[in-house]
Amino acid sequence: MPLHTRDALLSDLSGVNWPYGPLLEALALAPGADVLDVGAGDGRFLALLRKRGHSGRGVGVDPLPGQGVLRATAAALPFPDASFDAVLLVRVLAHLPGPAAALIEARRVLRPGGRLVVAAHGPGHLRETWRALGQDLSGASAAAPASVYTHDLRIPLTITADAARALAASDGLGPAGSGFPVQDTLHLRVEVSQAEGQRAF
Repeated sequence: MPLHTRDALLSDLSGVNWPYGPLLEALALAPGADVLDVGAGDGRFLALLRKRGHSGRGVGVDPLPGQGVLRATAAALPFPDASFDAVLLVRVLAHLPGPAAALIEARRVLRPGGRLVVAAHGPGHLRETWRALGQDLSGASAAAPASVYTHDLRIPLTITADAARALAASDGLGPAGSGFPVQDTLHLRVEVSQAEGQRAF
């Protein structure tokens, strides 16, 4: 199951636009900020940003871009220094062969006072669902300690048997067990750091 399909399923179950709705609420980006979404995929985050009335420039890059997204890698952003007020890497760093290079590039294109936003699923993300599916969660908490994150977003939801089957199939697992529905949590950890200099927005 593609990530956007999984997000749509989790959005339906939780009643929020996962993960971008809660992320936008937490970040409270200025309406005129110029935003770069690295790993933008099909541009869903930027579309939601525009739908909410954002008037600043919104640019997305991805190695396999959807419509309206530029083809580029996180380690070689095709922009001059100090081009954006905010650079977002949402669920991206864990999939890169060189996350440090991506962070260097993100900081390079930030304006003085701009914000670098790094978000990843937290260890509580769908923990009860995977436990009910018999998955080993021993390595699930290997992320950085919660103290380094600015926001720790948790959204409760109920995972039905049908949803569990879809999630299990997307990870190549067999049919869901009989312990559903399960009360679970969507969990996104967000670190926000500010570039040196006067705040840009």
